[in-house]
Amino acid sequence: MGTLAEPAKLNTNGRGADTTGVRPGLAIVSNSITPYRVNLHRLIAAGIPELQLHSLITHGVDEFDWHVNAPPEIHVANFSMPGDNPRHGYLHRPWGELQKGSRLIEFVRQNNVRSVIFNGYNYISYQKLAMYCRSHAIPFFLRSDSNIRSERPLSFLKRVIKRAVYSWWMTRVQGVMPMGALGDQFFLKYGANADRLYRVPCWPDYDAFANVEPEALARFRRKFGLEEGRHYFLFSGRLAPEKRVDLLIDAFAAIATERPLWNLLIAGNGSLHADLARRVPEHLKSRVIWAGFLEASELVAAYHSCDVLVLPSELEPWALVVQEAMAAGLVVVSSDVVGAAYELIQDGKSGRVFPSGQLLALKNAILDVTADNSLAQFKQHSRAALATWRTTANPVAEIRRALTDASVLTATAQ
Repeated sequence: MGTLAEPAKLNTNGRGADTTGVRPGLAIVSNSITPYRVNLHRLIAAGIPELQLHSLITHGVDEFDWHVNAPPEIHVANFSMPGDNPRHGYLHRPWGELQKGSRLIEFVRQNNVRSVIFNGYNYISYQKLAMYCRSHAIPFFLRSDSNIRSERPLSFLKRVIKRAVYSWWMTRVQGVMPMGALGDQFFLKYGANADRLYRVPCWPDYDAFANVEPEALARFRRKFGLEEGRHYFLFSGRLAPEKRVDLLIDAFAAIATERPLWNLLIAGNGSLHADLARRVPEHLKSRVIWAGFLEASELVAAYHSCDVLVLPSELEPWALVVQEAMAAGLVVVSSDVVGAAYELIQDGKSGRVFPSGQLLALKNAILDVTADNSLAQFKQHSRAALATWRTTANPVAEIRRALTDASVLTATAQ
């Protein structure tokens, strides 16, 4: 999540702001526009000036009411239709998706687009555009946060269909853009070319999360009654079954007596809110704060009000919150299915990683990072780990490498 606050200014006719074709185009196709995508697209526009970036949004905004400002240099064009939702599946409204695919093709044709990056694959409109690109020798890439440890259990028939869909993409794409090592393993499983893997992780505005205005922080703490002298665990995300907030509540209840100065702040909405609230033991209800969904400015204040982010998910392909929390100086305790945790956390030094679903392991990890004299050291190593990762991961350089391998850019381009 980002720091921009103005509503997105999206062109609803499916055309970008600049159709003059002065520069050849690079189109990035995404189902929704979010602040972290805006930030990465800004970096791409600045880092690959030979191409004019077009940000094509196909299914509106995600389930949250994101507030973003789409800067002109990323050239946002909106192709979503009334009733669209980013979480709709492959067979939702096939006729409308075919029509959308035709509009995407026309945009690519009119704007001299030389390459396309698909953020995801689960739409007929994407498949139609991919077929057009292939028939017109336009190299295209598939970018996804999927990882080998976060695959949902599927029936035999669904596994067959999934493998068939991935096989279709893997035999046609110029390359694949996973977010980390677990993503590499996922795509290799489904037939990706090992020589055409380009790591393009999420890339939030780190500086925006590293700092908070004192007035905003004080206002947030007053709003939710956060007390001076107490420490806070933080969960940030949807209150959905796969997030395993129930496991976190049980772990907090198990360590509450040993950690009497610690409370739990839960930021997020979802279908399980009422059930989870009932799960909190009566004597601990005053120590669990339900903040609901937080927009960007309040989320930054939440990070800076807390000490430890706990992410107990059993299904979590990447988890941008890991990067955001570490930028704010928090220690992260995460399950071992989280892609970002695999990349960023050195277990026992810069945070803790525990086996997904194991209550005792989560309890011990929480006790470990909050032990006397441990918290400050974990925080120090957390900041250092993020700083190191930021010097080694470079999504824009990886996209440039992919475009160079595809002969869209020359190797000597600056």
